[in-house]
Amino acid sequence: MNQLDENKRRKINQEILDAAGSRFVPPRTSFSSEDAKALFYPPITLNTKEPEKEESRFTNDAAIGSSFNAYYASLTQHALDLGQFPMTSFVGYGVLQNIAQNGMIRTCIQTVADDMCREWIQVEGGEDESADNVKQLQDLQENKYRLRRLFNEALSLVGFMGGCFIFVDTGVEGEALKLPLNFSDKSAELVGEDKSVKFIVIDPVNVSPGFYNANQPLKDDYLKPKSWFVFGQEVHASRLIRLVDNEPPLLLRPAYNFLGIPQAQILWDYVLHWNKARETGVSILEKLNLTVFKTNFAEAFEAGGIEQLDAKMMLLQRYRSNEAIFACDSSEDLQNITLTISGVEGIIRQALEFIAAINRTPAVKLLGISPSGFNATGQSDIRNYYDHIKSKQELNRDAIQTVLKAIQLVEFGHVDQSITFKFNELGEADAAATAITAKTKVDMLAVLQDRNVLSAEEVREFVRRDSDMGLDFIPEELPEGMEGELMTDDPSQQNELMNNFLKQRSAENVAPAPKVDEDKAGEIF
Repeated sequence: MNQLDENKRRKINQEILDAAGSRFVPPRTSFSSEDAKALFYPPITLNTKEPEKEESRFTNDAAIGSSFNAYYASLTQHALDLGQFPMTSFVGYGVLQNIAQNGMIRTCIQTVADDMCREWIQVEGGEDESADNVKQLQDLQENKYRLRRLFNEALSLVGFMGGCFIFVDTGVEGEALKLPLNFSDKSAELVGEDKSVKFIVIDPVNVSPGFYNANQPLKDDYLKPKSWFVFGQEVHASRLIRLVDNEPPLLLRPAYNFLGIPQAQILWDYVLHWNKARETGVSILEKLNLTVFKTNFAEAFEAGGIEQLDAKMMLLQRYRSNEAIFACDSSEDLQNITLTISGVEGIIRQALEFIAAINRTPAVKLLGISPSGFNATGQSDIRNYYDHIKSKQELNRDAIQTVLKAIQLVEFGHVDQSITFKFNELGEADAAATAITAKTKVDMLAVLQDRNVLSAEEVREFVRRDSDMGLDFIPEELPEGMEGELMTDDPSQQNELMNNFLKQRSAENVAPAPKVDEDKAGEIF
């Protein structure tokens, strides 16, 4: 796409934005195929200003064939018939960078990104011999590489721009960046002495797709670039970890730079409507109380001119209060009009709640608005929101695992396949719920031991490792004289076990459940 096409695209986008932002400007109802092509063509990024880069970038786009113009024309007409235009168009990185300054947009995007990284991850290992590596990797990702901050920055950019990249910087430059990066124990760039790795967040405005398969849908690399141009430098796709949200439909992927539909663009229409409702509400307040002065303007102008009328109006404004008296001629009249604002607050609040709904964030979390209604706490909304955050975290599991692999190769020289990670819970259960869960598990263990499915040592190891039990303080070695006495019918020992559990939960700043009476201990365990 040349500079003329880019200017045409910007002009059409500006007309659409003007029409969407003002009800007095009629929207465009007819678009030529060239107009649609300018709108939906792959976006111009910062590295396509050089002619040779532009030519190499769009070589594979020709594989779409003769259906290119027909597709764009039919897509645009279909959107117009349904009244969806311009929501089918990528607004462009310039517009997205501007609306990222909007306070409501930033609140929506940053709230979700912060919650996705707030409790972050816990590195885990499946083998006992991996314990040291697990602890070391946990410390490295927290303190040296600071993955929490890295992914918080990246996920914020995903919300604003629709996607971003994390560049795995091994120190190579130039032509070496075109080669794939090996994430195995045989990697020459990551394994060895004096090897290092850095992770850099790359804004998509600096990135455009390189070569990709555009005519073989039966291949797994269909419409997946094998390399990317980062400000003119070709980089193999394995060196750029792609983070994306809101994947667009297949035919629109080139229009979105092979990334996702920006959450900021999805929210923008709702934010504009809320801003309009808010401004209208403020303008109503300015006209809430209106004083009407009735007089004969012809006589007033003949008698003293506009100066005398201004003086009378200033006198009325100066002494206007509940205790004041305004005197006027018998031929004049004074009337006070008071507008009603009932329902305006509801309209503004509803427009605000639409934003929270589209962002999948409860109002109590996003806006600090307490839920209304009898005995309403908002806890169910928060739990549903945390489930949504959990699902969004899982979308980035492969990216985090790739980063952890690179760290292991540099720090340990190999990848421990038994090492994985889990996302820490955002909301902790209260003491009562934890105690009920622990009781259910203990009942299950007691049955399994009675049926000789588990031994006392195995039961002890289970309760020591289970986080719900709160008994991780138990040493690994079994104390003398305790063999076979873990699960016992003695109420005093059962009570001691339960009290140790409550002490441990109290040490974790969790409100303990009521202390168990010895006579009733047998009813709990």
